[in-house]
Amino acid sequence: MGMSVSVSRFLAIAGVVFGLAPALAQAQGTTISGQVTGTGGEPVAGASVSIPTLRVGGFTDDAGRYTFVAPASATGTTVTLMARRLGFLPSSAPISIAGSPISQNFSLSPSATQLTGVVVTALGITRERSQLGTAVQQISSSDLNTTHDMNVLNQLSGKVSGVVMNQSGTQGGSTNIVIRGQNSITGSNQPLFIVDGVPISNKNHGSESFGGGLDINADGGLGKDYGSAIDDINPEDVATVTVLKGPNAAALYGSRAANGVILITTKKGSNTTGRVQTQLTSSLTWDKPSILPDYQNEYGQGAGGEFYFLNGKGGGVNDGLDQSFGPRLDGRSTGCTFVPGTHTDPPESPFSPHVYDNTVPCAQFNAPNGAPWIAHPDNVSSFFNTGKTLANTLAFSGGTDKAQARLSVGSQQVDGIIPNNTFRKFNGLLSGSLNVNDRLTASADMQYINNDNHNRAGTGYNSGILEQFVWFGRQVDMNALRSSMGDGSGNLSNWNYNFHNNPFWLQYLNPGEDVRDRVTGNVSARYHIADWLDATARSGTDLYRWQINQDFGQGNLLYANPSYAGAYTQFSEYSNANTSDLLLTANKRAGSHLQFNATFGGSRRFERYNNDQQSTPGITVPGIYNASNAGITPTLTSFVSKRQVNSVYGAVATTLNDWWTVEVTGRNDWSSTLPSANNSYFYPSVNTSIVLSDAVPFLKSGVLSYAKLRGSLAQVGADADPYQLQTVYLGQPTKFGSRPQVTLDNSQKDPNLKPEETKSGEVGLELGFLDGRASLDMSYYAKSTRNQIVNLTVSPASGFQSQVANLGRIDNKGFEALLDVTPIRTAGGFQWNTTFNYSQNKSKVVSLAPGIDTYVIYSDWYQNLEARVGQPYGVIYGYTYLRDGAGNLLLHNGLPQLGDQAVIGSVQPKWVGGWNNDFRFGPAQLSFLFDFHKGGKIFSVTNMWGDYTGIFKNSLVGRQVDWNNPGLVVKGTDDANCGTDPKCAAGTPNVTRVTAEQYWESLYYNAEQYTYDDSFVKLRNLRFGIDLPSVFASKLHASSVNIALIGNNLWTSTKVPNIDPEFSYGTGNAQGFEFATIPNTKSIGLNLRIVP
Repeated sequence: MGMSVSVSRFLAIAGVVFGLAPALAQAQGTTISGQVTGTGGEPVAGASVSIPTLRVGGFTDDAGRYTFVAPASATGTTVTLMARRLGFLPSSAPISIAGSPISQNFSLSPSATQLTGVVVTALGITRERSQLGTAVQQISSSDLNTTHDMNVLNQLSGKVSGVVMNQSGTQGGSTNIVIRGQNSITGSNQPLFIVDGVPISNKNHGSESFGGGLDINADGGLGKDYGSAIDDINPEDVATVTVLKGPNAAALYGSRAANGVILITTKKGSNTTGRVQTQLTSSLTWDKPSILPDYQNEYGQGAGGEFYFLNGKGGGVNDGLDQSFGPRLDGRSTGCTFVPGTHTDPPESPFSPHVYDNTVPCAQFNAPNGAPWIAHPDNVSSFFNTGKTLANTLAFSGGTDKAQARLSVGSQQVDGIIPNNTFRKFNGLLSGSLNVNDRLTASADMQYINNDNHNRAGTGYNSGILEQFVWFGRQVDMNALRSSMGDGSGNLSNWNYNFHNNPFWLQYLNPGEDVRDRVTGNVSARYHIADWLDATARSGTDLYRWQINQDFGQGNLLYANPSYAGAYTQFSEYSNANTSDLLLTANKRAGSHLQFNATFGGSRRFERYNNDQQSTPGITVPGIYNASNAGITPTLTSFVSKRQVNSVYGAVATTLNDWWTVEVTGRNDWSSTLPSANNSYFYPSVNTSIVLSDAVPFLKSGVLSYAKLRGSLAQVGADADPYQLQTVYLGQPTKFGSRPQVTLDNSQKDPNLKPEETKSGEVGLELGFLDGRASLDMSYYAKSTRNQIVNLTVSPASGFQSQVANLGRIDNKGFEALLDVTPIRTAGGFQWNTTFNYSQNKSKVVSLAPGIDTYVIYSDWYQNLEARVGQPYGVIYGYTYLRDGAGNLLLHNGLPQLGDQAVIGSVQPKWVGGWNNDFRFGPAQLSFLFDFHKGGKIFSVTNMWGDYTGIFKNSLVGRQVDWNNPGLVVKGTDDANCGTDPKCAAGTPNVTRVTAEQYWESLYYNAEQYTYDDSFVKLRNLRFGIDLPSVFASKLHASSVNIALIGNNLWTSTKVPNIDPEFSYGTGNAQGFEFATIPNTKSIGLNLRIVP
């Protein structure tokens, strides 16, 4: 009901505003409009059309149309109108501004170069790319949204140099994105997101660990990835995405710029002479798990080659162990129970088969007596559904030369691969602009988003669904679990009653729902003071409410108290951030040789955040999940924080002879989360660019057509989270009699805290070849972050567990390259464009606190993810094999032993890249993108348990033996003669045989064995589309109709066994540890786009 009312209100408001838009035009000035097309007449979306000397312009919509207003002060002048689009050669036309509307169309010729044109930069200011001294990459809507993944961040995978991304398999889950390496040890390393000039939250609740209790605020709360807030953006509403790579390009954002910035500009309305144009985009895809483990199907549940009975809830069926080292799956229908007196439980001699009673029918879980003892090879894959995603966006746009508006309504309906998991999203975006008079232009945007996700599956080791699939007996029939989740007496039915929940019971009788309602918007007004001076005032808001409810049925092994009828947790989060800016922008030429660009302004950002949570592990009456039914007093928590940052900033750029630009920027922030003595901090930067091909004309040739050198220096930083200055008392859920109880916070705060500080330098070279047929953009950068704000572990004798402090330094340096080429372009209309990007980043933890050489970022399964001095950020520190002096395994009784803990490797990739190809011939288009990830390490608990339990095919080694020569001989040195010699010089080669079960169980906790090289290649996107004949399009009153076959994540090549090497546990820093992740999906489907 709440969603339908909110949606109805949004549509009602949008209808009124959209309907009135044409009537609001009462302005002077000169409206300039037209259409930009390719050489074949097809519309070119996302093209920039501008008058550089007046600093006014706009972008084309999906129909290639643009509109903007030139100030009245320009009346009577002749100016140059420029049209540019990445992948096309620029075009220009002289126009005379006389006060009446001007219509000017452009036809752009294809080009590979991305080195010229207008791009959106910091504070939303458009700049000539040739004048930029920093690394900026812009992706247009047509290049971004090729296969219509509804997560806008996923669309960036493999397309932007310097960016490392990891996707989540959870439906509506989060995407981890890092630009040019991690800067902060414990703080956020995610970039700042700006949508239409408004900073928006990318808050994430998700599993950073392999479990999690009832506290959703805790790492890994409920073991679920609840997604991140940036996922709310509808990719169909995006006009451009601009990536400001690191501090140098983002310095004007000050304390939020250290991790880079992603600027998202949404689509706007255009001049359609009062007509309303309608555009429809619709896609339908079918989804399957991309990678599932490779299971063995020769041996069933049990131990030592025998059945293992336990007279528990299962009434004596084979429920004593959940490993699959039992008897061979030989199809027997009798002989599954021992002859009395012929066995011990558990069997003491695994190499001596016991005597079975062949007169008694086999009785396995939920199967009739005499059911054959056989494998069910698809018992895991058959759990997953074929998912389905239906996404539709309907957009209306139009206007006159005085006012323009655009309204889009989008919906996404997902039936996930996990049974009973559904996801629904509604997007509504309304934008409009009005030329109030010849000097004043006003604009506004409002967006409403509703996300509703039912029954997300948990990940990690939390008695959830995915955990079972590394224990699942190979004889278990998944259809039996599906058809019977309980018996007539209310007892749960499962393949093992003692350790696991029925996966279908978890999804159908443990209901969960998370709903996020969000409103973002901004209003702005620009006043044209003079031909060279504008003033802009804008204010924006980002507001959302997030409600997460999770219920647990009676008998849930992890979350519900067995003495009660179930459990629940309820979590509510509210966030509101308001940002206001006032800017003065100047653009002045002094003669024909000098051009000055300047921006001065100030801003105020105020954030309010609060959450409330209640949970109990025990309710009284089944099925009623609220406080009135609590059998155990609920735990209640509440948190409120506020933050305010006031800022002033400025940037001055001077361009000489249109080929040498020098820009100086500065920003000062005052943060409320820092002490008064340290809350004011200044962030300067300087950058320069020299267009060498213009400065030294003889450099140009038939091969080299463009050359630019750039360089920059910057200093930015990050403030602290709220409540880091003073140690406070925390309220407790229980009372002492009638009085409330409080405890001292276990973290000691620092009243002298300083902001984190990042200094960065960068140089770059941009080259164009063959008159636009090829371009190369290269960057080298180095940056250093000091005064890290961390919670440092301290001695319990201090009365605290941790202490907030400034410490440490992390350095990053790297190289990036972006190559664009058009190898083939024929007069017959065939063209091939190819793009390759490459990024390499090397990080190093230079120092921590005095006397401390390591900081544990995350720990689980006796292994750590650490920031260790002298090592890259994020090394896996865990147990290794015990070896002799020659490096051979040192064995005890024939089995490997755990050695010392050591650094096993870094989770950071050696390099990442992407190769994108686009083929066009007449009405047909074919595009595909390969995503490369070389190096880096991951620790896979899935593989560790899959071998330990004997269900992975790898665990068959050593089982196919006869009783006279059982097991396997592990290659290594026998420690029998070692004595006290740690290098075991007197050791002899091992000859002791062990069983496969003994061998694989001995590798438990061995991080060296289960840490893998995370290299992979993915076919990330594939699209084959065709423009339908114009005769058909005209019947729909459209300029073009395109239908396409689309695919995502269709193929993966990796040496990592049994899992997808790409995974994400939220957006935090606990990356590189994998366990029971929901598999990423591969999808294939159809897309329809109708453009007016």
